[in-house]
Amino acid sequence: MAIPLLLLLVLVAAPRAMQASPQLHPIVLVPGYASNELDARLTELYRPSSPRCGERKGQGWFRLFLNQSALHDPAGVRCFGEQMSAVYDAASDDYYNVPGVETRVPYFGSTKAFRYPDPDDKSFSYMEKLVERLEQMGYRDGETMFGAPYDVQGRLRVLQSAQELGREGEPAQRRQARDNLHAQLRRHAGAPVPRPAATALAQKSSLWPLPSPAVFGTAQPLVTTKSRNYSAGDVAGFLDAIGLGEAVEPYESRVLPLFGELPAPLRVPVSCVVGVGVGTPERMVYPGDDFDVTPGVVVGDGDGLVNLASLVAVETAWSRAGHFGMVRIPNVSHTGILVEDRALDIVIHEIKLAN
Repeated sequence: MAIPLLLLLVLVAAPRAMQASPQLHPIVLVPGYASNELDARLTELYRPSSPRCGERKGQGWFRLFLNQSALHDPAGVRCFGEQMSAVYDAASDDYYNVPGVETRVPYFGSTKAFRYPDPDDKSFSYMEKLVERLEQMGYRDGETMFGAPYDVQGRLRVLQSAQELGREGEPAQRRQARDNLHAQLRRHAGAPVPRPAATALAQKSSLWPLPSPAVFGTAQPLVTTKSRNYSAGDVAGFLDAIGLGEAVEPYESRVLPLFGELPAPLRVPVSCVVGVGVGTPERMVYPGDDFDVTPGVVVGDGDGLVNLASLVAVETAWSRAGHFGMVRIPNVSHTGILVEDRALDIVIHEIKLAN
């Protein structure tokens, strides 16, 4: 249901005419957002909701995202949501940290920024095997291999003016619908975070994965109820129907301008490697007109996270422009493409072709 989330972007900093050179062309890795580290520090302006949330006040920089130990502690989750929050200002059409919370992206230029999503928990990593394979080719961090992490808050914004999940007196149907939507958005995000109720504060306005009309059109139903269908052209109506009317303005002013049209072909050679053949949610089906139940899910093709339509959205237009190749790997998931050896072999092969 969403346009693709970039897990890897390979930029070759030399023309193909130089491929005979034994030197490796520099490579820049741009991680998926769940692999970015975000640091924070709490100043005197910060007003914590509890003593626990204010424990780090005045103590300098600390890792806010990703911190698995904090996300598996109920008190830590509340503090995470509070400190990860941002205020949407309609006048400037922009987001700002809550007062007293400053953030930064560490290690720009290095793969150290995302080699492990949580450096304290090295039991999982989306990027480690790729970085290791590149090192085996001769790439060296900071010399021929660079990392370009970014502020993950651009993906995990909180609309503080929106109604809170579980707020007293909130209709159950709206709460359930938002749980369903957040679950779908987080499936597209791929973040290793706990269940929806625990992290709703940090996912309230993750609007970027919503389907693009440029890819799905305005006729294909993506959410159906007994009396109405919602397409990619009806996202604003759907958000309003499930009680997220406050999200409509930032969706229309920030998301649609970015994804309303497909990007123009790049003027450099591009190889796009994607996984296909994995069941991927394509449509949510509600049996009635109320969003008070868990919907049925119609599954289509994709990589388990991103629909096939999104994965190959630019293929036709970019292929006509030349210097573009699309490589489909059967039965490989969204994260598997950087973890499974057979998929990594293909990714590395494409990088070698660029050298």
